[in-house]
Amino acid sequence: MTGPAQRLALIGGGGFAKEIAEVVCACGHSLAGTYSTSPEVQVGRYRGYLDALLANRAEYAGVVLAIGGLSRRAIQARAELIAWLDQHGFPCPALVSPRAIVSPDVMVGAGAFVAHGVIVNADARLGRFSVLNSAAIVGHDADIGDNTTVSPGAFIGGRCTIGADSLIGPLAKVLQGITLGRGVTVGMGCNVLRALPDRATVWPRPDIVAPQPKSD
Repeated sequence: MTGPAQRLALIGGGGFAKEIAEVVCACGHSLAGTYSTSPEVQVGRYRGYLDALLANRAEYAGVVLAIGGLSRRAIQARAELIAWLDQHGFPCPALVSPRAIVSPDVMVGAGAFVAHGVIVNADARLGRFSVLNSAAIVGHDADIGDNTTVSPGAFIGGRCTIGADSLIGPLAKVLQGITLGRGVTVGMGCNVLRALPDRATVWPRPDIVAPQPKSD
């Protein structure tokens, strides 16, 4: 899934961009410029932001969205950038780490990112700009929506459907065959055992603190 070598630009220069850049190089591509709201990028050479990317577009074969979906607000920010990329017709190649295990039957949408250690099983579908972070597992025939982030160590069972713009937190588990709506947030370590509507939020229960003995 690496394809021919390309000169790529990144949008976003934080820690997640470092992970993206590593996979860019592992796939045989080159990182030719980083575009961010802040000049203090952690990877690549800062070249401005969106107006500069428009001006420099002829230098690149494609653009990679390297802003993580860590919260509902971040997922929305990603959605706005995806709309901007679509509006201006930028090609956005999918990036699949050579250290991931992805069935040859999997459909991978434009702009999707599959990190090291991910496992994606037969006939799954990864939507446009979806993110499967380190060691996530996606079962057979699962459908991961556009701009949905599956965080490190999360598990999506076979035949699940995860709606667009959702966030599945680290180590969360979604039981086989369950459907989640659009914009759903599943907190770290949660087990999802039933369908959830659009924009539902599931948080883990807080730790139960044992009562302290009374002093004499």
